[in-house]
Amino acid sequence: MEKDRTFVRVLLKWYDTNKRVFPWRDEKLTPFQVLVAELMLQKTNATQVEKLFSNFIENYPDPLSVRKLKESYLSELLKPLGLYNRRARDLKKLADIVIDDNNTIPNNKKALLELPGVGEYIANAVICFAFDQKVPIIDANIGRIMKRVYSFPVKSAPSRDKELTKRMDEILPEKKFKEFNYAMLDFAALICSPRNPKCIQCPINELCDNYQGDDLEKR
Repeated sequence: MEKDRTFVRVLLKWYDTNKRVFPWRDEKLTPFQVLVAELMLQKTNATQVEKLFSNFIENYPDPLSVRKLKESYLSELLKPLGLYNRRARDLKKLADIVIDDNNTIPNNKKALLELPGVGEYIANAVICFAFDQKVPIIDANIGRIMKRVYSFPVKSAPSRDKELTKRMDEILPEKKFKEFNYAMLDFAALICSPRNPKCIQCPINELCDNYQGDDLEKR
């Protein structure tokens, strides 16, 4: 589909000069560290995670170092992120499971979904960003872009929306799929925001079904 090809090309070009730089996007991170980042990012602003992540990984880079922490201390470390008791509990359980499995993070979705705190979005993020597998990353932000640009009928839980997943699979490029997933996340944060999207500045406004030639909040 020509619109899909143009959408991918323009968005990747935009990403080249507008990408956000976060420590959890470092290619040198281990799969465990990528998973820790995704657990921290769940229902939390990236800015908050950025303040904590690098120091956390420097001091606790692997499952064994996390396992040695008292859960109460881990909760205190994670307090700035909110949901800290649940996160601490999940990380402790995760460390135990990974150590018992020869320090291996699974590289398939079914096994990842069995880990504490891991849902559809986190499983796909780890598969893509840690193991370089071609899968779409889908959350409410991606659903918003698809609703606006393609008039796609997004359901209330985008990450579990099978039709949306199928459509994103069709759009996702064979190459640079990791960059495209990051581009979608950054585009949703910087341009196609929930309120007051920057439609005039949007590089794909000519493709967008919802563009009305102004910079007002869209549906």
